[in-house]
Amino acid sequence: MWNQYFRDQVVVIGGGATGIGAAAASAFAAAGAHTVILDIDDVNGEALVAHLQGAGHHAFFRHCDVSSEGDITSSFAWVEAELGPPDVVYANAGVEWMKDVRNTTLVEWNRVIAINLTGVFLLGRAALTVMTARGKGAIVVTSSPHAVATVPDAGAYAASKGGVHALVNAMALEGAPYGVRVNGIVPGTIDTPMIRREAQAAADPDAQLAFMVLAHPLGRLGQPDDVAQVALFLASPLASFVTGAMYACDGGLMAALPAGPAMTYNAK
Repeated sequence: MWNQYFRDQVVVIGGGATGIGAAAASAFAAAGAHTVILDIDDVNGEALVAHLQGAGHHAFFRHCDVSSEGDITSSFAWVEAELGPPDVVYANAGVEWMKDVRNTTLVEWNRVIAINLTGVFLLGRAALTVMTARGKGAIVVTSSPHAVATVPDAGAYAASKGGVHALVNAMALEGAPYGVRVNGIVPGTIDTPMIRREAQAAADPDAQLAFMVLAHPLGRLGQPDDVAQVALFLASPLASFVTGAMYACDGGLMAALPAGPAMTYNAK
């Protein structure tokens, strides 16, 4: 289905080595795109590229810290020199942080903001610069429900994602006169290494995972490909009149009031 939209397109994915980013990289590459994974995780990033190349796809890995202006600049210069200007940029890189504000150090705060928000700014700025000059392009950003409703021990993370929501709006307005669309995805609890680490930090990891499932009316955790397919939609001409949107891919998580009656489905 997606080949008609992405064959020979240049797609850059920040945070593409694992989880949602890896699923998106695989989907874009399978659709015929020249897919560039930017990540600090060299082992998983290079392994994914080797797998995709072995399947006959066009995939490339660049070591890149999305919070580093120099890394972003050099990565985009490489992309343009080797493949041409990017048609799609997916800012997916992120780091979890579960600590209350009182116990969060400035160093910890700055790290979360640098990756989750400044990284989106740097990727978005690089993408907008190229795309507005060309008069076309699509930018997709991974955000979080924590941007609008959070928990007591996620202050830095929630603040970073709230900033992402605002930045998506600003970039969408900036890009619109030039035919550049910018949209965000708000995933629910997706079964990724990040979520598994979060569950393992709980006193009872299995109970924590079960609790996460129960929060979703569809009765399961999301899978990385669930989000990846939304990313491809938002990047495609099917979403040609969609910009400045925050698309929920959350199994109904944000539709439910926590004080409502208990869910009666059978968790899958």
